[in-house]
Amino acid sequence: MLKDRMIKNIDVDTRVKREVIDMVKTSIKKDDHIANNVFFNRKGFKDKLYILLNKKLQMKYPDVSYQVDDSLLSLALAEIFGLGILEKYLQDEKVTDIFIQNTEMIIIRDGIKEYLGEVFKCLDDVYLIIDRIKNHTGKTIDQRTPFLNTELYEGSRCSIVIPPASDRVYISIRVFNCIDFKLKDLLKLGMFDRKEMDLLIKFVDAQKNILIVGAMGSGKTTLLNTMAKLIPENEFISIIQDVPEIRLENHPYVRLLGTRSRSREVDNEITQDKLLFETLRMKADRIILGEVRDSMAAYQMLQALNTGHKGSFGTIHADSGYDALLRLETLAMEYKENISNHVIKRMISRAIDVILYLEFEKDKDFNICNRKLIEKVLIHDELNKEGEYRLEYL
Repeated sequence: MLKDRMIKNIDVDTRVKREVIDMVKTSIKKDDHIANNVFFNRKGFKDKLYILLNKKLQMKYPDVSYQVDDSLLSLALAEIFGLGILEKYLQDEKVTDIFIQNTEMIIIRDGIKEYLGEVFKCLDDVYLIIDRIKNHTGKTIDQRTPFLNTELYEGSRCSIVIPPASDRVYISIRVFNCIDFKLKDLLKLGMFDRKEMDLLIKFVDAQKNILIVGAMGSGKTTLLNTMAKLIPENEFISIIQDVPEIRLENHPYVRLLGTRSRSREVDNEITQDKLLFETLRMKADRIILGEVRDSMAAYQMLQALNTGHKGSFGTIHADSGYDALLRLETLAMEYKENISNHVIKRMISRAIDVILYLEFEKDKDFNICNRKLIEKVLIHDELNKEGEYRLEYL
């Protein structure tokens, strides 16, 4: 009888949350259609999940009236329909990288590595995360295809390798959290000084074609996203990239174009070459190309920047501004074997106006403690008499 029951209107404690969420997980495994297409309609499951949590609470604790509070609902959504414990770190603006090795996790927060230990109960929980990532992208990862490179639902870059290609399951996530930076924020972080910031603004205003250079983690994408916000709102911008790491959400005239590899027989491959052709038909004012990773991308970037689209951007891995030019030459000549080095040099000198080279500093524990703009290089349009670049270091 109701009056004989011990009714308490209290919040759910941590232990009860864990028990109830595990019960809900079991129910969903038996009725997995509940989770179909969750990445495309996460909010639509809240009411259904609220009812299910209430039902399990009443079943497990009939003599106590627990409340399904926001924290329980958010935790359940993250674990059941999202990416579990990853959600917490994907939403942390200070976290830049997440690494999973079997059931262990390491994060990089504010440039400092943090070993979190065993965060998954078993490998099945890790493979459940992989399944959710795979289902969202429509790509395949299994023993025949043990690699997956894709983006998560919120834009972070994700790379997965599983046995037999590796000794353990490895998940590497580059967290995309640099959208809201402004140049003044990077100034406060010490990436450059006031004089250099004014120079960066001048480069964008003068419609200089800019190549941003550095090692992985040096801040190339962060600087590109931040500088691109200075582009006037009346200009059309086409962004070509492999993964959606460059975004200008508040700019009214942005076209996002993404490449696609042929992962299945029914898929058509979408290359940078094709996207560039479509971009030229769109009559973009500026073109932003994602990171140059291969010979085709290098050659197509030079083609794009030589089409009269002043004020465009691109990024590449290299150890200095001059090394970036050498790498571009090598990659472009790999793609066009019948073209001479002199012609490639002329293409590069006419395509790129400015090189910005970034470096990061590491402490004794190899943690990144600072990212800094090291080189600002102007490239003149014409080569010198010896056929070499005419560079001006600012």
